[in-house]
This record gives sequence, structure tokens and C-alpha cells, in this order.
Amino acid sequence: MKSTEWSPLTACQRDIWAAHALAPERPQFNLFMASRLEGPVDVERLTASVLAAAGQHDAFALRFTERDGVPLQRVADGAPSVRVLDFSAEADPRARCEAWIADSQDRPVALGDGPAYELALLREGPAAVHVYVKVHHVLADAWGLNLFLERVRAEYAGEPQPAAPSFLAALADEEAYRGSAQHAADREHFRAAAAGAAPPLFARRAPSGARDSARHSFALPARAVERIRERGESPFAFVAAAFAAYLSRVHLVDDVVLGVPLFNRRGPAQRRTVGHFANTLPLPVHAGGDLTYAELVAAVQAGARTLQRAERLPLGEVLADLPADAPRTLFDVTVSYVQAPRPRPLPGLREEVTGATRAHDHDALAVAISEPADGGGLLVSLDYALDVFDADFPVAALARHVRNLVLNALDAPDAPLAQLAMLDPAERTDLLEGPNRTAADYPADRTLHGLFAEQAARTPDRVALLPDGDGAPVGYAELDARANRLARALRADGVGTGDRVAVLQRRGPALLVAVLAVLKAGGAYVPVDPGYPAERIRFLLADSGAKVVLTGPGAPELPPGTAASVRRSDEPADFPADPLPAAAGPDDLAYVLYTSGSTGQPKGVQVEHRSVVNRLHWMQRRYPLGEGDVLLQKTPVSFDVSVWELFWWGIAGARLALPAPGAEKDPRALLEAVARQRVSVLHFVPSMFGPFLELLEGKPELREDAAALRLVFCSGEALPPEQVNRFNRLLGGPGGARLVNLYGPTEATVDVSFHDCPDDPAQPVRRVPVGRGGGQRRRLWG
Repeated sequence: MKSTEWSPLTACQRDIWAAHALAPERPQFNLFMASRLEGPVDVERLTASVLAAAGQHDAFALRFTERDGVPLQRVADGAPSVRVLDFSAEADPRARCEAWIADSQDRPVALGDGPAYELALLREGPAAVHVYVKVHHVLADAWGLNLFLERVRAEYAGEPQPAAPSFLAALADEEAYRGSAQHAADREHFRAAAAGAAPPLFARRAPSGARDSARHSFALPARAVERIRERGESPFAFVAAAFAAYLSRVHLVDDVVLGVPLFNRRGPAQRRTVGHFANTLPLPVHAGGDLTYAELVAAVQAGARTLQRAERLPLGEVLADLPADAPRTLFDVTVSYVQAPRPRPLPGLREEVTGATRAHDHDALAVAISEPADGGGLLVSLDYALDVFDADFPVAALARHVRNLVLNALDAPDAPLAQLAMLDPAERTDLLEGPNRTAADYPADRTLHGLFAEQAARTPDRVALLPDGDGAPVGYAELDARANRLARALRADGVGTGDRVAVLQRRGPALLVAVLAVLKAGGAYVPVDPGYPAERIRFLLADSGAKVVLTGPGAPELPPGTAASVRRSDEPADFPADPLPAAAGPDDLAYVLYTSGSTGQPKGVQVEHRSVVNRLHWMQRRYPLGEGDVLLQKTPVSFDVSVWELFWWGIAGARLALPAPGAEKDPRALLEAVARQRVSVLHFVPSMFGPFLELLEGKPELREDAAALRLVFCSGEALPPEQVNRFNRLLGGPGGARLVNLYGPTEATVDVSFHDCPDDPAQPVRRVPVGRGGGQRRRLWG
């Protein structure tokens, strides 16, 4: 074969080349086919047939290079080569052959001035041989490998074959297309289709160039395929519609984009040419729940026909035409359809053909829908990214849900998409009833202040509060008495059942006295951060209708025009310290806590005693505190996490540590408070948890200061997996502290779900779910 001058790559080849260059050590562009021939195989003749078939197609002689950043190819001199490997002496020859093929698929093909393919004959024994061909995708596509194996069969059968067209002839055809009106029309079509597109994509954990994949398959029965065709619809469109509907539900959007690999061969010559012609293009799909499945299938089918008319425009040009500020990835799920050609029979031999490509690094999911040449059902193969699908997001569940959508849609094609079930009946029952079996007895007839008073009566001399600095510890009986006095003062101020009382003061014993006193008086406390701007303070006091404002040390001056009366909670009250007659019951308000207002006017969330008692009783049942525990109160009282920090310890007989105001913003100050007070339980938002862990990691000598910790809760933000892993290395592990992820809106009484994070440092966490749990009642104020 004569050598030629260097030529450019086709546009579709350049797309592959550019992606390969990002991670040349990865086997993501490996493509293979293997034919297992069983019977009296003439190995010498078969070897000659493989060499003859490869020699007829100049794709096997392609060599590659790059000059000044431009990739080039040429047809090199020399004959192809094939390896003959004999595994007949192995204990399980067939298994050894298949293992060799799998190992080969994991070895990347180099692109350079050497072969970009691998040909091999693997002998199982005298009556079974595998013909194996592996190529880099820049050299050939799946159709090309089928052509190659068909020529091998023809050579082996002794049937003369016409000369194969040269792959490089595609360059002239492409040049003609680039100057045509069709090229301009195709570009305009994709510019319009991609205008304003913001397709949802799966979040990736592994960086590009380090993404592994695996394969999972499921089958659709032959009768289902017959029913699809009886409806006049294509199996590709029907199954692709199910993936579009699934992605719409998973991403919570109406519009998704599928990547569709296209044949892209023009005329008889290209159909007989081994080479890379396949092109993958974006198919936007509207899959809103108001559509019927039949309408969705029709849209996918029409969109696929449009793609076929524009299949020559390379994906690289589609992406290059996107606006400068648009994402450079339009899809991360591809759906292809392969109808394998029926191989010509070889007399006396039985043939099994297998083949596979790999998911590319940018693909979260590569779907291949294949239909055997002799009919039957469909095999749907899923090459899935291991950094997307794992134990928390199993690909087997995806397969089951898509299959259910297909089969349920056949029974109800004119039903709205939103009504088509994805779940198996048993799975639906388990999902709705299993994790939600959270009913549990709790003291629904009690109040927060009543439970604290009962604990104070049981352990009057036990230490309740541990102030930071020079403050003396406060016992349960003393705290209860001070709250009783202030509650009587509030009653004298006219506070009664359901009245709102604003608490505007810094962290300290007086704060605990204030919130307990408000509840004992029958009112609902409204926490107001002293650091708020005057305008926000004015709004909260007016909107809540606060009857009284309780202030204390460090509280700012109230804004002019405040209607509420003012009382300092730290001043001795000349009232009896004995318990008050009950004025609030379990259905009365305990607090009104305002949302941040980041998306509009702040809203006051009203929560009754019963809801908070339920929440605290669950926490004590799940993570029991004892008299030896010390909880750190570090959350500003304007945030809902402060609710369980303020009350949980008090109904469990534990102690509450009160670090100095501002310490919650300083990891070192927090650690010092944890060490000084022997804190065993505390809470972090992840944005503060990270710096705290960094301090311990950077200064190993400080880890002993956190030795008393046994429970750490996180909520308020997504908890990153790396923080869980770092925590396990530094403080967790068997016998160490436990980390719990909580989630919930303020309206549902702080939290609705929990997740106990894994604690094995040797098993890194890759995803942190919000967990499971029961819902709670809510009511909005304002």
C-alpha cells in the first residue's frame, strides 16, 4: 500500500481528536467487535482472511500526527498485522479469551505514527476461535467494524469482493458540503434550536480525565416492540421518549437535551467504507407533564428526522456557534439505536458477535438500544458514569424506572406524562410508607416550659448553664426561679396567651431566662438579632405585633416609633419565684421566627408548643442526652437551629455552654470553648464546619481539645462529602464522634429528615443525602 501525503482529519474525526487530547491515557474511545466462530475452523485460512480484509480498507493503514496544533492523517506503507493467541490449554479457555478481550478494552489505543487498531485471533481449542478487532474511534465507527467483519466472512467463504472505497475520499465530500447551501441551513437550524438553551446536566464528582464507567443492561420483550410498531412508532423514539421523561423528572425541568449518534454516511460508497463517519448531535425535547406520551413520542420522532437531515454538521461547529456565555456542553446523556445486520452464514460454523464502545468522559449516561437482526425484543445497554450513579443513585433503579415508563405508556399512551408511573407498585408502597413510618408516641399534652420545670424539680441543684468568661454557673432551680419572676413581670405588662414578645439580646444566661419567661407567661417569643439593621428590627417588631420587647446587655437602642413596651430581662424582678398558673397549652404558639427574606419580604413562621415538643422528643429518642452531656449554644436565636439548642438539653437534664457573643464566627474561639466546657454536642453550618476542620487538620496538637465531642450535627447548607471524610479522619471512626446531617425548612419546625453519616475513614463518602424522617406541621405568619 502506497504512502500518501498528510491530510487533515474530517470534522467528526477532529471532534474525537480534541476530546482524546484531554486525556490520551484513557480508553474512552476504544471500540471493539468480536466474532466467536464455533465448529471446524481453519485458523490459517481465517488469519489470511482477517489480513486480507484489513488490507482492503485503508482505514487500517491510517497514521496520525499533529503539526502546529493541527491534527493530520495519512495512509502508511506496510501490511496489517494480526496476533494469534492460543488459550486452549487454559482451565477455562472461553473465560480466558473473554478476560483477554476485557483487558484489551481497558488498554487505550495510541494515536501516532503507528497502528490505531488491534487485530487478534484467540483460540479456545480446535472447535472455537474468536476474531477480535479493536480500534480507536477516530479510525472507525461501529458500522465500519461490522463492514470489516462481513468482509472477513466473505474472504473466508472464498467469495470475491469489490475493492473497498478509500476513507480519505470523505474529505472531498466534506469540502463540497461546507460550501453548500445545506451547510448554511444546517448551521442556522442548530443556532435556533440551541438559542437560550440551559440544559440540565448531572453533577460530576470526578474531574475530567479521571472518570470511570460501567455497564448495565435491561431487556424489553418482543411483544412490547410489536405493540410499538403496531402504533406506527419507531422503537427508538418510543424508548428515547422514556429517557426524556425520566430526565425531566429527575432534574425537575420540562426541557431536556439528548445526544443522538447518527449514521452520517452519504451514498453507496460511504456505506461500504470502514472509517469514522458517525456524528452525535443534540435533540432538544420538551417533556412537560401536560403532554401525553404519544405526543412526546411524536415530537422525538419528528426531531430525530430533522437531525437526520442535518446530520452532516459536526458537533464541534454546533458548539462553536453557541453564544459566548452559553455552556459548552449541551447534553450528557446519549441515546443510540443499533439494528445489527444479519451476518452471512459460514457453512458448518456457528457465530456469536459481541461488541461495545465506552462511555466518553463527558457522558453521564450512554444508552444503546439494540435490536437483533432476526427480530425479538430490545436490549437497552447503559454505559454509566461511576461518579454519577452509585449506591445512593443506583443505575439499576434508573433501568427499572425507564422500563416501567415504556411498558406503562404502551397501556396508556394518551395519558398525561405526569400520570405515568415509574415505580413498581411494591417500590411505590415502600417509598411512601416505608421511610414515612415515623409515627411515635410523644408527650403531645406538654409544653416546652412545662417540661423544663419538671426537669428543674427533679434536679434542682444540677448545673444548667455554663457561661463563658467570668460568669458563674447557673443551676436548674435558679434558672427556673429567675424565669418565673420575669414571667410574672411580663404578666403584669399585660402579656397573655398567644401574645408575641420580642427577645432582643445577645447570648448569655439572660437570654435563656427571657425565652423561658415568655413561654411561662403564656406568650410566644420572637427572636430579634441585636446585630440587625434598625430598619429590619423596626419591621420585625411591627409585623409580629410584639407587645413587649425584652432587652439585655449589648442590646441596641430601639428604633424610634416602637409601639411595644420595653423590659430588661437581666434586671431583678420584684416578683415571687414560685411557679405560675398555666397560661399556654400545647396548641398555643411557642415562637414566631422570621425567615431571611432573601427572596422577598421576611415571613414570620408560627410554631406551637406541640410541634417543638415533638421535634425535641424525636431528637432525644434518636440521640439521647444524659446529665454528663454539654451542648454548645452557638447559633444566633434568629435561626431555627437555635430552637433545639435552647431547649433540648433542658428537658434531658444536660448542661448548656454559652460561648461569648461572636465566638461562633471564630473556629479557634469555638474550639477553646469546646475544650474549656468539655462540650459533647454541637452544631455547625457546613460553611463554618469547614474552617473548624481545617484548624484541627492544620494543628494536630489541638485535636485533644475536641476529645469530649461525641455528636456533631450539620444543617442549613449542603454538607460536602469531603467534610464528612475529613471529620472521620480527624474526630470520627469507630469509637469516635458521630456526624449527623439534618435537613428541613423553618416552617416544618426546624428539621424533617436526618442522615447518620458513615463513620469509616477507610470508606470515603461520595454523596451526603438529606436522609429520611417524618414531616411536621407548619403555619406561616404574615
